[in-house]
Amino acid sequence: MLDAACAVFADIGFHAATMEDIAARARTTKPTLYAHFGNKEDLYRLCGERAGGTLGRRLSRAYEAASALSLEQQVRAGTMTVFDFARTHSAEFRLLFGADPVGTIAAARERLTIAAATEIAERIRDFTERRATRRWGVSADLCASLIVSLTIDGARYALLTETLDVASGAEFASSFTVAALRHIDPRIAEEIDEGGAAPEAE
Repeated sequence: MLDAACAVFADIGFHAATMEDIAARARTTKPTLYAHFGNKEDLYRLCGERAGGTLGRRLSRAYEAASALSLEQQVRAGTMTVFDFARTHSAEFRLLFGADPVGTIAAARERLTIAAATEIAERIRDFTERRATRRWGVSADLCASLIVSLTIDGARYALLTETLDVASGAEFASSFTVAALRHIDPRIAEEIDEGGAAPEAE
């Protein structure tokens, strides 16, 4: 029933969706939906929490598995995970990252993207501390935010463009991000960090 609800909310949005629509998609009845999930708002919240939780856990596992690899390989692992989620859980992905999320879905999306960007930023800081003369500060946050946005937008485009294979889109997005990381001018990062307080190394 949750799968059906996620699909209906992703297809037509919260405001247009009705419990009748969801019951019909789930091949059940409205009383059954109300008995299991409460009202439409509660069902919408559960769909968002499940979608955000599923993707969040997948990203955590991907970053943990790649933690001993290069920064580029770690970023690639995250990119591939997001694209794979879009391919295998398309309704949940569209629910989270559709054009007009409302209420609890918008909050779930924000929590997920902030957590992902925070994780990436720390990995960037660890990398720069090992490989450069200083630990990046706010420039790492900016870089991580750009990576997250690029990955989500790329996965959304791949999912909605019928002529583009999602797996191929994932490879392209990963290659694009890695190329960008390799060509960042460290002097610009330093200029950015001079304008803000760099986080202390633990």
